Amino acid sequence: MQTGQHQHSHHGCGGQSRGPEVFYGYCHETNRMRMMDYTDYMSNLQTGYSNLYSNPASSMQPIVNALSSMMRGPSSSSTPHHKHGCDCGCHEHGCGCSCCIRCADVVEYARCGEVRRIPITFDNDTRRERAVSLQLGNFATESGLDPGWQASLSSTQFTLSPCGETTVLLSVNVDCSKLGAPSNQGNERQPTTVDACKVVYATLRAEGCTIRPVVIAVAVLPEHCGAHHAGCGCCCN
Repeated sequence: MQTGQHQHSHHGCGGQSRGPEVFYGYCHETNRMRMMDYTDYMSNLQTGYSNLYSNPASSMQPIVNALSSMMRGPSSSSTPHHKHGCDCGCHEHGCGCSCCIRCADVVEYARCGEVRRIPITFDNDTRRERAVSLQLGNFATESGLDPGWQASLSSTQFTLSPCGETTVLLSVNVDCSKLGAPSNQGNERQPTTVDACKVVYATLRAEGCTIRPVVIAVAVLPEHCGAHHAGCGCCCN
């Protein structure tokens, strides 16, 4: 049984690895950061020093570009982001992954067809027991559209012990059929999605608690927003 170093094929910089790829560095052949074995790591390090001495300004720019690209991650057009507040808007071009969430206490991101379970904890900061009764309003968009979502609470009545807490689960069935979701044209395997972020709100009232009603926002994202990109590492030159 082999217990030594395993052989790995390279993703670039040519040749076969003579050991495990445990070093992360800049590859001058592919102009990007990648994993290397010790031999290739030292070879690229020496190339970097040589280029640095011969032309310091131009030799550093490819490395800076690679690091900047790595830190940025996916482009902003595919990464979900949101704006909070009571006066936000989305006016920029191609903002389908932007969610304008107004005056919400709880924000949950979801996609079409999911069942989201949202935990909400009620704290009792007094030394007296509190009998609490919960009432959940219907979910609706800011314009008043009722998507017909089925929602339920794990408990609607409970007693908070002195200085205690209780967590209630809100289960929400995210149905996009009334949110302008594109038709899958009879293809049942094609998931239903929305063309832009849709935000749906509900209000949770807690009688027995000296708090204002809790506004819950569920932001429904298109399928491509925040997708994980899996690179094949083929390094075509």
